Amino acid sequence: MASSQTPDDPPSGDVVDAVVQTVTARLAELQPYLDEAERLRAILAASASPAPGSSDPDPAASASGQPSRRGAGANKSAILAVIADRPGVTAADIARVSGMKRTVVASTVSRLKRNGELEPEGRGVRLPRPAGDAAR
Repeated sequence: MASSQTPDDPPSGDVVDAVVQTVTARLAELQPYLDEAERLRAILAASASPAPGSSDPDPAASASGQPSRRGAGANKSAILAVIADRPGVTAADIARVSGMKRTVVASTVSRLKRNGELEPEGRGVRLPRPAGDAAR
């Protein structure tokens, strides 16, 4: 029995390879936008918490009156939001702005630098530039 494929149709393996190549190229093209979306989400997450020194009671305080731990990723989100707003900011400045302990900020910033999520900028840090951006 004859195949329904015509001589002009590429073999199915070539079609799959072409689709994979197209998808890979498109993902690379969209990556800077995905990175920006992550930074914007971090800013929104940080802005949802009360400002340091505000008179609002801490909703995360435990029954003992001691503040409880923040939710998973909350410190990172708050730190990234400050850095997105103030490239080159130091850990001490982040701690002052965010209301977090300086030791928590310093250890988190160090981990983020090791993981490539932050880059040095002067005495402080900044978010990595999207691929293809010229150095400023």
